[in-house]
Amino acid sequence: MGNGRLTGKNAIIFGGGGRIGSATARCFFEHGAHVLLIDRDEEKVRALAKTLGNPSRCRYWAQSIENDRDAERLSDWIDTQGVVPDILVNCPAYISRAPFLSSSIEEFDKQMHTNVRLVLIVSRVIAQKMAKAKKGKIINLASLGGVRPEKAHLGHCAAKAAVIAASKVMALELAEFNIQVNVVAPGPTETIPFSSPFYAAHPEILKRIEETTPLGRIGHPEDHTGLLLFLASEESDWITGQVILSDGGLALA
Repeated sequence: MGNGRLTGKNAIIFGGGGRIGSATARCFFEHGAHVLLIDRDEEKVRALAKTLGNPSRCRYWAQSIENDRDAERLSDWIDTQGVVPDILVNCPAYISRAPFLSSSIEEFDKQMHTNVRLVLIVSRVIAQKMAKAKKGKIINLASLGGVRPEKAHLGHCAAKAAVIAASKVMALELAEFNIQVNVVAPGPTETIPFSSPFYAAHPEILKRIEETTPLGRIGHPEDHTGLLLFLASEESDWITGQVILSDGGLALA
């Protein structure tokens, strides 16, 4: 259980089947949290819950969340679990690479839907519960692309910039309920996009990113969990509305 920095806390991880989400779940679990995983990929969250090996401290809800009706169903499920959320980490992700002049508006919509709309739907449900309890931590995963433009990533950059802007408004409005809202903005990280056919066909792009990053490599999911743990713990009670880069120094390059 580690040093118990989250002992007894209820942590909800939206996108818990992804690589950063699952790494965060393992970290929080090791530090004593009760973890609720939200992800439409039931196979992934079921496997993760089995790996953690304690059904009473790791449960999952494997259904799509597309609208307010789905949000109500999620809210009801959380209530049936007897859980009052202390922590919410939002890390669903979808990214599509294309030059602006040949980009698809459908792909743009999909990136805004997954990275922004779904985050807001889930955040509102959980924040309502936190507001009643007069405490909570919300951590939204953005990206370096949300603060620094990247060629061929218009949809990604726009979506992550929207997450950052929305998080700051949430921080302002939720402060009266003792809810802190912060953003972690990772640099390029070893997640599914870097296993895509595009990067397999263009290894020189990945190599260039690694050479440009001051710390000499792209990130691993575990590179971000220490920061997420800090923001989820009581140690960060006086921090809200902040955007913290976790990028190996790439923003300096």
